[in-house]
Amino acid sequence: MTNPNDAVAPDWLDQADTGQYLDVRPLLENGEDPLLHVIQLSMMVPPDGFMLLDAPFNPTPLRGVLAGQGFSSWGRRLDGGGAWRIAFRRDGLGTRGDESAGAECPGPAGEARTWHEGDEIHMDVRGLQPPLPMLSILRLCKTAGRDTVIIVHHERDPVYLIPELAELGWEFQYLDGEVGEVRMRLVRAGD
Repeated sequence: MTNPNDAVAPDWLDQADTGQYLDVRPLLENGEDPLLHVIQLSMMVPPDGFMLLDAPFNPTPLRGVLAGQGFSSWGRRLDGGGAWRIAFRRDGLGTRGDESAGAECPGPAGEARTWHEGDEIHMDVRGLQPPLPMLSILRLCKTAGRDTVIIVHHERDPVYLIPELAELGWEFQYLDGEVGEVRMRLVRAGD
């Protein structure tokens, strides 16, 4: 186990202020969930790019989710108070470190299960913690070919996913599924 006092900031930390920035504190004060804003911002970060996030606390679960998406992060308290600034770098490593918890650790283990049936790609996101289902589906939509049909197996109606799909040019329709399953068919708009 790494001694927290031995934590050494990563060499890329000085470059982090060149990337995307979001302060989630005003969103939280207005009763708005900042998760969608953070995910949208993270999708704009190129490989080896950066993102800064200011929050009223250390968002450990979010950092784990983004680690699973290839972001390393480093957190520190702002001005010795309760607020935190988290610097993210999309480096494909997914490590985390802090001034107060110097150990690096990998992101979450959960991944969506995918398989092919005919000309359809099936993705089962049941059992994954939010926002992993949405991130997995969006990643597949971004990389799928023009004529790809995606069948999503979900355990709840993904209401936050629907506007994101539309923005990427995808349409959906609900299909009959198993009991307790929300099944969706995704196709590119106009197909």
